[in-house]
Amino acid sequence: MIPVPPAPPEPPKPPEPKIAGALTVACEPLDCVVVVQDKYEGRTAQGRKTINGLEAGAVNVEVFADGYEHITRSVQMEEGKPREENFSLNPGTVLRQQNAKAALLKVITAFGGTDGLAELADIEGSGSMVWTASNGGAEQWPMTFNKRVGRDLVTTFKLRDGQCNGSVAAKVVKAECRGELKNSGEKIAEQGTLLFLSYQLQDVLNALVARPLTMSEDQGRVESPASQDNYVFTIGKDGLITDLIYSIGEEPPIRIQYSNYLTVNRSRYPGRIAMGRPNAEPAWVFTINNVRSKLVRNQ
Repeated sequence: MIPVPPAPPEPPKPPEPKIAGALTVACEPLDCVVVVQDKYEGRTAQGRKTINGLEAGAVNVEVFADGYEHITRSVQMEEGKPREENFSLNPGTVLRQQNAKAALLKVITAFGGTDGLAELADIEGSGSMVWTASNGGAEQWPMTFNKRVGRDLVTTFKLRDGQCNGSVAAKVVKAECRGELKNSGEKIAEQGTLLFLSYQLQDVLNALVARPLTMSEDQGRVESPASQDNYVFTIGKDGLITDLIYSIGEEPPIRIQYSNYLTVNRSRYPGRIAMGRPNAEPAWVFTINNVRSKLVRNQ
């Protein structure tokens, strides 16, 4: 008889998988849904979710939240060692647009709402204009101004050795100087008058209301990009604008800093408006000592 062949030996058992320590997923600024290795693990509670029983090695982690961009990340887990992985969620496009509109509404409210902005449409006041000369020195000119509705402004600069009157009306900028300032001060008076008018906050806000807005990714600034020009502004804790970067076309951007706000009836008006290039000292500084709304006075 032919003997029965012996049974083949059993194959060796595969080694037991190495089990990693617990993985804790932390989400901010709000709770998120967690998926690990394509397995739904549920939602974080108070920003945290702990997953046990994962094999050591690279694991794929995904986090989701409504309105926010989802994040996918490979996390290296080690045997027996717990790990915490932090995820900071960025708002998606729609939410950033909604947040920007809410931020602009906060600003308008801080200015007294639409009624407050209307009070700043027709104003007069006094203060000074400091500008940087070509030799680097600073020149200070006392100033009074009368701004009417729209792009209409009259300024007067009175110095010991002369006087300059500037105006902007129907897009035409003019200046006329007397005394020792004649023929030398016209350019400064024209430029100063135009700059002071161009960045009146009440006019900027009225323009932004009708434009698309988006919140920056760091949530600290609101942007209003357009085909030809671009506004980027920063809002303080009090709801007032502190910083504005404006650029048009290929021209270098200009930075406007607003501070020392004055109370004008129901509204607010910056008592200091500083202008210059980003990352440089301001070349023009307007300091306002007092400002009055003529619309309220005439009611």
